[in-house]
Amino acid sequence: MLALANQSGAYRPTPTNLLPVLVTLGVAAVAGLLLLTLLEHVVPRARRTLRLRTASTRRLRLAATAELRARAMMDELCPDGWEADIVLFSSAEQLPSEAPDPARTRVQLDWTELREPATNRRVWAPDIKSALEAMVAERITDETLHRIEQQALNDGADWPDP
Repeated sequence: MLALANQSGAYRPTPTNLLPVLVTLGVAAVAGLLLLTLLEHVVPRARRTLRLRTASTRRLRLAATAELRARAMMDELCPDGWEADIVLFSSAEQLPSEAPDPARTRVQLDWTELREPATNRRVWAPDIKSALEAMVAERITDETLHRIEQQALNDGADWPDP
């Protein structure tokens, strides 16, 4: 600032005129300290807000991906079709008495495999993603047991054992 003022001819310091220079330096130092103090409060808050927004977006994207993945897996595992009903509970007081762990359970997922005979199942989970994963895991288990049963029958086993 002083160099610019000096070049324009507005300020010509002399050995006896040092006070304006010191005042200008003091004002610049105080302004810098105020700016630094302000940034100490603003920057962490802005970072926190950005992190929360990013995390929220990531959670939504993961939830959407989990749902799409579960739908694709169930479409593959249930060629005759399937349907699911999801019920969300906001508090433990609203949960039915058959809920396994009222402290952690908030989602009830009822799903049906549409084949003859229709198979109805119920899954309890803390969140929708976990419920969808449990539904797919149950269906994979059913499919695995069916393959084992078929292999045993093909091998001549008397299935089920009397």
